[in-house]
Amino acid sequence: MSALDQKDLEEGHVFLSSRDVAVMEAAALAKYREWCTARLGQVIALRTGKAAEVMQAVSVGLVIALLVNRSDEPTRAIPRLSKGTFVGQQVNDAIYAGAEKFADTLVPTRSERSADEKRLKGGYGLSEASRRLAHRLVITRRAAAEDLIHIAPKSRDDVVKFLGHDLARRSGLAAEKLSEAYDQLVLAFRAEAGKLAHRSMVFERSADTRDLKAELMAAFEEARKC
Repeated sequence: MSALDQKDLEEGHVFLSSRDVAVMEAAALAKYREWCTARLGQVIALRTGKAAEVMQAVSVGLVIALLVNRSDEPTRAIPRLSKGTFVGQQVNDAIYAGAEKFADTLVPTRSERSADEKRLKGGYGLSEASRRLAHRLVITRRAAAEDLIHIAPKSRDDVVKFLGHDLARRSGLAAEKLSEAYDQLVLAFRAEAGKLAHRSMVFERSADTRDLKAELMAAFEEARKC
């Protein structure tokens, strides 16, 4: 037996053999791999709609409000303004009015967020949507101007299906309640959006809004069958 195989406990030193070191290294690598893949698994679950928790209702409402506004093209993107400017306040009011009404209808008992959190720039709702939708929700950074937000054009249908699937995971949510929540979102959005029409930030069309609702409801019903 070599000196490396000996353990001298009397002097407080432990000598490990090459085999012991290899076993410990393998165990450490296995643990690090487990941690890394667990985090990767969480990200994949979020982006594929399979996370343990469903998307927050107000975040779903924000994405629907963007789709209602037809902000699914770069030319129809809206600025991600903070609430520190007058225009930023109007943008927030229009988008969040619909999102909040949608969430209130869907989850009447939900906790109310502070005013500082109800914004497109730095707010929790958009951050949650970004984590879930990833590349499907585009935020264009601009050095000399405010960032722009829109749904990636080729991802629009996928986003509608994602939302329908996520909503279908809510136990007890009936199609009638979802339909009502959508209608309330549209009414609240239109009530505030008129203030922005002259600034070329409102692109909603009634026919497209009706079609979007039909698509969302179909995605919801299809997911419920699975």
